[in-house]
Amino acid sequence: MGKWYESRYRRTLLDMHIEDWDDSFMAEFDPEEYFRMLKRAQVSAPMIYIQSHVGLCYWPTKTGVMHRAFTGKEDQIRHLIDLCHQDGMSVVVYYSIIFNNREYDRHPEWRMRDAYGQGSRDHGGRYGLCCPNSKGYRDFVKAQIKEFCEYFDFEGVFFDMTFWPEVCYCDSCKKRWAEKNEGDMPQTVDWRDERWTEFDRERHQWIYEFARLCTDEVHKYRPDATVEHQYGNSIAFWRFGNNENVSLASDYIGTDLYGGLRQQSFACKAWYNLTQNQPFQYMTSRCYPTLAEHTSTKTKDQLRQCVGMTYIHHGASLLIDAIDPAGTVDKRVYSLMGEIYGEAKKYEPYLNRGVQAYDVSLYFNLNGKFDPNANGIHVMDHRLDRDTGSGGGMPHYDALMGAANILAAAHIPYGIINNWKRQEMFGHRVLAVPDAPGMSGEEAELILDYVRGGGSLYLSGQCHPRLLKEIFGAEADGYTDGRMTYLAPEEGEDNVMEGYFTKKYPLVMFEPAVKLKEGFRGKVLANLTFPYTLPGIRWSMFPADIHEEEYVDVNGPAYKFATIHANPPGIPTEEPGMILAGYGKGRAVYSALPIERAGRSQHGAVFTNIIKMLAGGEFCFRADAPETVECVMFRDEEKKEALLGVIETREGYSIPDTPGICLEIRAEQAPEKVWLLPDEKELSFTWKNGIASVSLEPFSIYAMVLAKWKD
Repeated sequence: MGKWYESRYRRTLLDMHIEDWDDSFMAEFDPEEYFRMLKRAQVSAPMIYIQSHVGLCYWPTKTGVMHRAFTGKEDQIRHLIDLCHQDGMSVVVYYSIIFNNREYDRHPEWRMRDAYGQGSRDHGGRYGLCCPNSKGYRDFVKAQIKEFCEYFDFEGVFFDMTFWPEVCYCDSCKKRWAEKNEGDMPQTVDWRDERWTEFDRERHQWIYEFARLCTDEVHKYRPDATVEHQYGNSIAFWRFGNNENVSLASDYIGTDLYGGLRQQSFACKAWYNLTQNQPFQYMTSRCYPTLAEHTSTKTKDQLRQCVGMTYIHHGASLLIDAIDPAGTVDKRVYSLMGEIYGEAKKYEPYLNRGVQAYDVSLYFNLNGKFDPNANGIHVMDHRLDRDTGSGGGMPHYDALMGAANILAAAHIPYGIINNWKRQEMFGHRVLAVPDAPGMSGEEAELILDYVRGGGSLYLSGQCHPRLLKEIFGAEADGYTDGRMTYLAPEEGEDNVMEGYFTKKYPLVMFEPAVKLKEGFRGKVLANLTFPYTLPGIRWSMFPADIHEEEYVDVNGPAYKFATIHANPPGIPTEEPGMILAGYGKGRAVYSALPIERAGRSQHGAVFTNIIKMLAGGEFCFRADAPETVECVMFRDEEKKEALLGVIETREGYSIPDTPGICLEIRAEQAPEKVWLLPDEKELSFTWKNGIASVSLEPFSIYAMVLAKWKD
């Protein structure tokens, strides 16, 4: 018999971060009504609070503080869980770590401290942060785990907030740092400084050790229970301290995000190759746009898109609601969930079949989520939180997202691999490594092996120097000046910009390019071109728009301009901006500018042309469909099946039906049958030159097609 999570795809969570300073708070909580709402929503695995960010427990704790509303009715949550079990549901209990207001207040010595020695609530913040390096706090968490494991019956535990919300400089962190390092903990972000990069590695390790401690404590008392940790910050920048560390401490990964369908598509593909066991879990709120709007609800179509995007990636969906302070819920929400999950559950028998099939791998460097030019900036400087071109943002992630959006719109089959499971690259024809700083020598060597063996590689921007040297005989020499650079194509057979850009009207990027020293090998696809004058950081016709760090020296080279509203190309050069080179049995393209990050139609077309050139043949599927339709395919070689999911990603409150589209599946022989799921309605198809073409009638939000071959 498999693990519970392998067959429970319809999940929900009712946030219960409720204080108890008012007697009315949670006074109307009714476990029987809660259970009836779960039934109405057709949930198969609810996540249920036993404690919250407030730090109040929903059981008669001896080590912590119980919510006052449960005095005299301490077993209400246990009764709720019993009701769920009697109905055949699997239950995950929710416990908040690091975020704990009560223990923050009761134990000042456990508090995180910022670089100025301040606690998180010293200036009115809502969230009390306890440091995972504090021995007292760790002992407390262990005692709490023992208590709730002995009090409740459950199938799994979700530990929320397993990350660093800030860079902590408390006494416990200082002590841990001093155990291995001399001198004070660094407070200046500098990715060229070994002390800073060592500090970054230590913070990742500290979070892993804390996550592992929590997981091991659960398994000490409940060896069969699963453990998952909050993992949303796997796609957030370096401050949060998440790489593969949290996944290593989780049976499967799951988290909540609120960045829209494109972000969800990226996350589903990333987590598919980051989780230790399938399915991964995708969580998002029923509130629109986030939980901050307690009474605003996503429309039925919006929620169907959320669930459909998760399902076509073979993930488990978890919709989040939030309880009213009184302890009640809006019944209409659960009726809506029931409609959506009632439709979705029909697809569940197909979601454990096969593996994701794709031709292009996007390489997600989990240790490269920083701006390599963000140097000399104090950790408390808010520029780190903004993508301003002055140290903020996460260029690697932005380039990855750009590449993912382009490939999805072009219906090119792609997946997202990572530096933890990097061997995955060898199963796919093209590997794209967009603007990835912080790569290790081991990663670089594996990528070289991939290309030597016949793989095709796309590199852009920052990359490991060994890749440039080995493949292109090139060496980076810093960046070009100014904040604008152009790529002017070379005419000829490999002109990937044909029809979009020319030497006179080159491709523009609002960032400097990586400069290459003289001496390289390969064919130049494009050279760098510069504006007539050196652009400043930013310009505006409204003086109030320009911040102090963006001031331009009126006597400097950035003050002059050719035309007042723009910086057109004016200085062509022979400096290489894009190179194509063979290496071993494979080949590679290097672009000194990450064109995939631009978010422009023409740039996307050029990137698509590069990927098609490197792929050198038909993809495993394609679609004649609008760019807003995304396709994801899973193949089961053992069962001789291909499952192709399609989803409409147009934004809006009401999503019109998608017109009929044509899907093409590449295979060595014609399929025996093709069905439209979930009713297994047989579809007609044509077979020619190794491609099965299937016409799909207009559909609403998402659809799945199953092709079956003879054994």
